[in-house]
Amino acid sequence: MKNQRFFIFYLSSIASFACDMHGDYYDNPAERTNGEFDIVTEDELGYAFYEVKFKKKPVSDEMINEEIEQVKATGLNCYKYVFFSRSGFNCEKRENVVLIALDEMFAK
Repeated sequence: MKNQRFFIFYLSSIASFACDMHGDYYDNPAERTNGEFDIVTEDELGYAFYEVKFKKKPVSDEMINEEIEQVKATGLNCYKYVFFSRSGFNCEKRENVVLIALDEMFAK
């Protein structure tokens, strides 16, 4: 949670738009599924999903696909997915996916 707060602070400092921002938890007892999203924003374009990965290994395509499928399973229609990573990325670039490594956040 401490790392998530740091990224929320960073996101709010660079946001150039007004939005509602919050962490979100969902629970579907009928299908026995649940999960948590670090940050979901809603602006004039719709929903954007933000995930913080503070792990020792880079974020992979598999990790990104799992997160996107988790979001889609809720019925939430996101136009953008943003991933923050302490250890960088080992994945392909995608049109609706933004990748921000920890070292980029402090680059001059």
